[in-house]
Formats: sequence, C-alpha cells, structure tokens
Amino acid sequence: MASHIELDPQNGLLVFSQQVDARVDIAAIGAQSLRFFATGVGLTEDRVYGPDRRPEADAVRFVIAPKNEPPGIRAVVVRARAPADLALAEEADRRLGGTGLGLLARRCPTVWLIERESPADRLALLLAAVLASVLLGPIVDAAAGSIFGVKTARAKLEAAAPGR
Repeated sequence: MASHIELDPQNGLLVFSQQVDARVDIAAIGAQSLRFFATGVGLTEDRVYGPDRRPEADAVRFVIAPKNEPPGIRAVVVRARAPADLALAEEADRRLGGTGLGLLARRCPTVWLIERESPADRLALLLAAVLASVLLGPIVDAAAGSIFGVKTARAKLEAAAPGR
C-alpha cells in the first residue's frame, strides 16, 4: 500500500483517464514510455492487484528516467474524477475556443494528478504525456488554464528540451 499523498490540482498536472479504476499498469506505462518517449518509467514501490481487486484510489511515486537527462521522482494520485476536475477541463477548453478535449474529459471516469515542482517541470510534463498516451485522456494544467493532448505535450517538451 502506498503512503498517503495529497496533491492540489491547481499546482499539478491532471491527466484524465478512460480507465474505470485506479490500477497502475506499470508494464503498459513502461513499455509506452520506452517506445514513444525514449524514457524509462518505473515505480518506487511495486503494485500488486488481485484479479478481483479494482481499487477506487491509489497513490504512487514514479521514477522518470529520460534518455540523456537526469532522472527524478514524481508523486501521482489516482482517483475518481470529481466535478471540480471536470470544471477545470471544461473551462480550459472554453478558453481555447472549444477544442473538444473538454468533451473527452467527460468520458474519463478517473484522473491522475501528477506532482509538479514548478510550472516548467519537464519530468512532470513528460510523465503526463506518457500517461495520457496510455490512458487516452487530455492533460489539464490548471495553473496555466490550459488543456491539451499528447501531441501538444510533445511540442512543449521539444520546445523546453535541455540545451535549447
């Protein structure tokens, strides 16, 4: 069982998920991160779920190790989507002129809240991009009032690449 972790959606990155429960499938996440993001992703503590166990919430710490960059650890809370989460997504979508990502967020019953050390935290954004590509939902940056998908996350990562 993970230690108790509390994160504020206003300061972190919120990834909406089409997954119905809070299971962390680290095999799928790790494979996706290596294949499409040249990044190793693992957990600081193993997760074992029984065949009949569908947790409603979980809290984990991910190790993110991008190729040619220093690794780091970010906390993540997985839980059922709350009305306030959906309000953040819909407001960000309205602000951008109705991209449709707010509608996608409505189809996502769970959210993954990622710890962010600063607004420019590359590891948090990289983890959000990986998770969004696996969980098939949009990413919300409440502090910036934005909602975006994997393609935009990749563009942001490229623009903020070390040495640029």
